[in-house]
Amino acid sequence: MGLEEVVGDIEAAGKASAEAIVREAEQERGRLLSEARAKAGRLSGERLKEAERALIQLRARELSGAELEVKRLRLSMETELLEAAAAGARDRVARLTPAQDEALLRALLKRGEGPQYGIYSAKRNEAFLRTSTPLPYKGNIDCLGGLVLESADGTVRIDLTYDTILRDVVERDLWEIHKVLFPK
Repeated sequence: MGLEEVVGDIEAAGKASAEAIVREAEQERGRLLSEARAKAGRLSGERLKEAERALIQLRARELSGAELEVKRLRLSMETELLEAAAAGARDRVARLTPAQDEALLRALLKRGEGPQYGIYSAKRNEAFLRTSTPLPYKGNIDCLGGLVLESADGTVRIDLTYDTILRDVVERDLWEIHKVLFPK
């Protein structure tokens, strides 16, 4: 065997070894690429699931916030309408005819029978009250109408002003008023 044959055999063996190494490297590369793709797919799927969960949570928070805002706006609107209804009632009371006003005052004066009371009223009711009752007139107060009865010693005060009566009715019957204004 000559040197050339030995060199040829070594070259052939080296070439075969190099080809085997390249094939193994390509197989390893394929395996690593396959694992990387699988891992990337899993990570992508996990990220997608996380994003979907985050989106669902965000949507739920936004929906909850929107529902809360709608409730707040509705409550605000209902409050404004209830206040407008009360203001409308006050306006109607303020526009009572003298005959209606006097009839109401007579009914309220019946509450003053018994101990001696003095009377306070709105300026517009003063003339009527001075002439229609023996109770002493003590002065004017700022109100829509009605009267305040006060005992001689000042220890008992009965507020029968239209303002107070109207406020008490609204407070007492608020739910009924609400049902009338906002039927389901």
